[in-house]
Amino acid sequence: MEYYQKSPYRSGGRQKNQKKVSGGLPELLLFYILPFIVFNSILFYCVTSTPAISLEVHDTNDYVSSEATMTIESWFPIKSMLVNMDGEELELTKGKRRSYTVPVTRNGVLEATVTSINGMSSTVFRHVNILDDNPPAFENATLEDGILTLRVNDSQSLINPDSIYAIDSVGQQHQPLSAERLENTADNTVDYELKFEMDLNGLHIYIQDKAGNEAQKTFRTHKEGNLDVLEADNSTDGALEDTGAEFSEEPPSADLVDESSAGEEVPIVIE
Repeated sequence: MEYYQKSPYRSGGRQKNQKKVSGGLPELLLFYILPFIVFNSILFYCVTSTPAISLEVHDTNDYVSSEATMTIESWFPIKSMLVNMDGEELELTKGKRRSYTVPVTRNGVLEATVTSINGMSSTVFRHVNILDDNPPAFENATLEDGILTLRVNDSQSLINPDSIYAIDSVGQQHQPLSAERLENTADNTVDYELKFEMDLNGLHIYIQDKAGNEAQKTFRTHKEGNLDVLEADNSTDGALEDTGAEFSEEPPSADLVDESSAGEEVPIVIE
């Protein structure tokens, strides 16, 4: 009778093979699936990553100009940068690291676009309204005893009192008799009350704010009975031709004015 004994070598080999089969799933996860996920995640980030932009507009000291600072954060090199104001491209000046400054000389919409080397871009907008690009305003005017009294204001850079003067009907320049600063607590602005000796044939007033914006207005009078009625127009060439008056109310009728009222104050509100 023959007996067969299992070889320990074969038995051990089979056990090793069984261990290899049982360890195949962790190896598949570790060496194939996980690297695949990591690689594609990195690839997706590289393809879709966009640069981060911060755009800050600084305060102005003179209401004429300011500057904005653009800072870029990105893992990738920058391919292009563009900053424009209402479609006009502005020049960038390199600062520290990835920061740039750009001059701002007018109000409008500031737009910054940055494109990285992977083709992805970011755009930010900032609205600029801190500069003074509006001229002073004539609020009202009165005429009394041959003295023209005006009230003017400017909401941002304020009136420049040194710039105020008038031209009379013969072209002679006159400085105001007085220019008094008035605090307007109602809307937190500063007004000026101006007094000029009135030229009945016409007086052209010039005022500027501290940003250099100029406003002009021509004042003249006409007779209604014995009353001198004040009128104004917005002529900017200094001419005193009759271009029509601007009134908030109709001037009083001559039939209703007594001769004793000829020296009374005649107010008009400037539009």
